[in-house]
Amino acid sequence: MKVFTYNQYIKYIHQVRLNTILQLAEEGEEYNIESKSHIYDKLMKNILKNKNETTMLINNFLKPKEKIGAEQLVKYTNSYINKKYKTKEIDWIYKLRGKEIFFLIKHQSTIDNQMPYRILNYCIDIIQGWNRNRKIRKNTLYPLIVPIVIYTGNRKWKVTRNLKYKQVGDYIFERHNINLEYNLIDINKISKKILLENNNMFCNIMLIEKSKNKKDLKNNLIEIIKTTKDKEKLDELADIIIYILDSALENKEQEKLLENINKKIGDEKMSTLIDRLTDENKRMIKLGISQNKKQVVENMIKINLKDEIILKSTGIEREKLEKIKNKMIKSSQK
Repeated sequence: MKVFTYNQYIKYIHQVRLNTILQLAEEGEEYNIESKSHIYDKLMKNILKNKNETTMLINNFLKPKEKIGAEQLVKYTNSYINKKYKTKEIDWIYKLRGKEIFFLIKHQSTIDNQMPYRILNYCIDIIQGWNRNRKIRKNTLYPLIVPIVIYTGNRKWKVTRNLKYKQVGDYIFERHNINLEYNLIDINKISKKILLENNNMFCNIMLIEKSKNKKDLKNNLIEIIKTTKDKEKLDELADIIIYILDSALENKEQEKLLENINKKIGDEKMSTLIDRLTDENKRMIKLGISQNKKQVVENMIKINLKDEIILKSTGIEREKLEKIKNKMIKSSQK
């Protein structure tokens, strides 16, 4: 398991100019544009906010000498960090309860050649936030940071994991290189068999992201449902199928998958597809997601939702629905 220590921080903060690091880190911003709109990015972020799943991720993939429990993990809420990363692409920072050990978790769905510099920048900022308004005494122990990059893209990750290999080589000053290495969890190097055997939501999401096309996605979901016994996880999977994978699956495919889930968790807990979709769309309209009702209806038509679902979800009259549909047809024919 690779870590970033305070001693490294002291060494690096004097060895390189922080402003230069920040500038280098910003150069790769364009690489994240696609990932922010990627459908599966929502899945990973939902998983990373779950302490139980994050704990399993750390234990299964980093294999610490002693496994940690979910009760030991707390979300780091330092105001400095929150403010700095409010609009940035960092995903999660966790801290071990009672210990100055931090887990920096970054989800990446595209190649980012500046990742070593980004990780250094994040680690420095975490320590600066930790050190803010803190009185350092002689016996003060400084924090340790475990940087983790979860890569779920299709292309091969060729970016070096260690910052020292991104620096100009010179044998005279070789020992002065910044030797910082992040932990990489690469979806392409984890087999389908291992993901199914682990049978937790993080591995399920990884398997979903490994899907190469719609047919592969459908087959992977069928296998996940078949191997999952936990009813809460099955119910969570149903939400994913309805609310996040809605544009990736046909209505009939959604219904079939939900029927398979329904057989395993029972009718008393699993509501029908139309009710689940209705509840979600009503919630979206109530929250006022920068769209008026007409725009919501148009979006629902575009993803081929049934008229009954649209009528029940939005409260629009059938006559108005038909007018919108006809107008959209004429517009597409121009």
